[in-house]
Amino acid sequence: MDPVLRSFFRALENLAVLDDPPHRTALALAIGVGLSFSPLLGLQVLIAIGVAIAFRLSRVAVFVGLCANVPWIMLPWYGLTTAAAAALLDTSTADLNARLELLFSVPFYRAPFWGHAADLLEAFVVPFLIGPTLGALALAGLTYSVALRVLTRRAAERLASAAPKSFLAGDAEERAADGHVHDPQRARFDP
Repeated sequence: MDPVLRSFFRALENLAVLDDPPHRTALALAIGVGLSFSPLLGLQVLIAIGVAIAFRLSRVAVFVGLCANVPWIMLPWYGLTTAAAAALLDTSTADLNARLELLFSVPFYRAPFWGHAADLLEAFVVPFLIGPTLGALALAGLTYSVALRVLTRRAAERLASAAPKSFLAGDAEERAADGHVHDPQRARFDP
């Protein structure tokens, strides 16, 4: 298995021991992942803290989700999702080389440099906001479904291992079939 996936599943197993129900832990993790891949750079941690406190979610799970977007994934993620959104929105990139040459033909400490930079970035602001946001929502949904499945399975395993022998499935039916169960209602009518 891929080391990144292995570490993700190890983190999920560690989250399974939290006291929250699996759906709340999965939701907290999905919110953290969604925020970590969103275009709200610099505000992700503040929003995560606010959401976790407002909805009484596990702050540990939210912060584990925030750690999903690591620096070596960040640049390709934002570049690819912005490029995909630019292609879907039919943003013109034909004169990109000309704009870059115009930008770097002026020293950065002059006002025209910043005017050219604004012109260059103007074409990509909307794709930058739409692309990573839609991608983050898709990743959050995927994270929720995978985390819910894993956490529910771990919770069921934990309950099965913690249940006393007499309450295990099939044991009650077996004792009733053997006649070892005392039924007070039935005892009143039997002579």
